[in-house]
Amino acid sequence: MNQSIIFYPLLAQVLLVLVLYVILGIEKSKAYKRGEVDRVKAALHNDAWPDSVLKVSNNIRNQFETPILFFVLSL
Repeated sequence: MNQSIIFYPLLAQVLLVLVLYVILGIEKSKAYKRGEVDRVKAALHNDAWPDSVLKVSNNIRNQFETPILFFVLSL
């Protein structure tokens, strides 16, 4: 069995996180253009963003919890 196959899921996880950051940027720019964000409050608090932005932001935060254990165990 080829041991380098374990790096394919690692690569997929990294690509998922990068895609989520792109989606987060798109959602934030949409919310900003629609005027749904108080810029002063958003600098210090995440709850200033609409729910669509918070969902993506929470998803990114989750990607740095359990998957980190997967990275460590894979390496």
